[in-house]
Amino acid sequence: MSARDAVRQVVRAPGGAGADRLEIRRGPAPELPGPDWCLVETTVAGVCGSDLAGVDPKNIDPRAPGAPLGELPAVGHEVVGTVAVAARDGGPAAGRRVVVHPLVTCAVRGSEPCVDCRDGWYGQCRSFWAPGAPWGKSLGFSTSLGGGWGDLVAVHRTMLRPLPDSLPDRTAVLAEPLSVALSGLRLVHCAPGDTVAVVGGGTLGLLTALGVARVFPKRRRLLLARHDFQAEAARRLGPGVTEPLVGGAAVAAARLGLDWVDLGGVDLVRGGPRLVVDAAGTGGSLTEALALVDFGGTVLTLGNPEECRDLRALWLKRVTLIGHLEHASLPAAWGGEPDSLAEAVRLLAEQPAVGEAMVTHAYPLESLPRALDVAQNRSRHRAVKVVLARTPPAETTNRVMHRRSP
Repeated sequence: MSARDAVRQVVRAPGGAGADRLEIRRGPAPELPGPDWCLVETTVAGVCGSDLAGVDPKNIDPRAPGAPLGELPAVGHEVVGTVAVAARDGGPAAGRRVVVHPLVTCAVRGSEPCVDCRDGWYGQCRSFWAPGAPWGKSLGFSTSLGGGWGDLVAVHRTMLRPLPDSLPDRTAVLAEPLSVALSGLRLVHCAPGDTVAVVGGGTLGLLTALGVARVFPKRRRLLLARHDFQAEAARRLGPGVTEPLVGGAAVAAARLGLDWVDLGGVDLVRGGPRLVVDAAGTGGSLTEALALVDFGGTVLTLGNPEECRDLRALWLKRVTLIGHLEHASLPAAWGGEPDSLAEAVRLLAEQPAVGEAMVTHAYPLESLPRALDVAQNRSRHRAVKVVLARTPPAETTNRVMHRRSP
């Protein structure tokens, strides 16, 4: 068996009691669908909440049984790597470091752009849901392209964004979630002198705070975290990026010196931030955002909450609620690259130490069970961002970085 026939992929397989299990399987390298496609060898891949959804940690199987991948989706969509086999029809050359845009849009499929792709709303590409559409909607949910947690992924050349040599992998892996934040922030406005609050101190919340500092520089900026270690990570982003608070709307209202009012049995903050971004993605975080935002203000939700049982603040406070999902290519009032992932790379290149502040745990693929235990129990392990790395950094004194499972 050649080296290319021993490629590892992490696949999602049906488990017991309705919970999936993850397995490391070996098989051939992903096939390239055409001359515009290339192979990227993964160096660092992020562990995202969407990767973990529905996975029972008791069902993680780290063995490599040697079975083919079959129709099981390969996991991982936050991908930094090196071009191993370049596309024949253009794109980055072999050996070039890249970050991968994970969405499989109309352009990737070689079809005419749908109305959403034409307008730059790639996260709503209509080809995702077309009957019989190959490859799924993105890396991490595809049965044939490979996933970022494995060794190799097949990607269309338009999915690649070259990385500058000065940008380390540990920071570059944050480009994909930062792109989500930046594309969402293009939908909202906040006047100089106003206050902006971000709800959520996880990876997306911290990167949203970083984006808010760039997009809205002359505003007071707050970040509401659930845990003290998240607030510490926010402070490590740099002086003046954000004011981290541990708590919800009540803590923010106290910091801002605001009053609560009872409107028909609902307690709501009066005079809160004009813009609140929900980057935690839960029903509770959206409720907190709606309670905190000012009358006539805007709430932007980035975290894809599955439900919110109390939306009364929408009409009681005349709130504008804007939902956003994934990436876009849109003109921005503040300038920069229209493509949100390219703009994320540009911003991180100016702040290459962000990965030092946010990537708290890195593991080799062989330690997948340990990596997922940490990612699924972040508060116990004081974890902000967990990654799988081909050569994880050694443990340091100012952050927890694990080379192997203890």
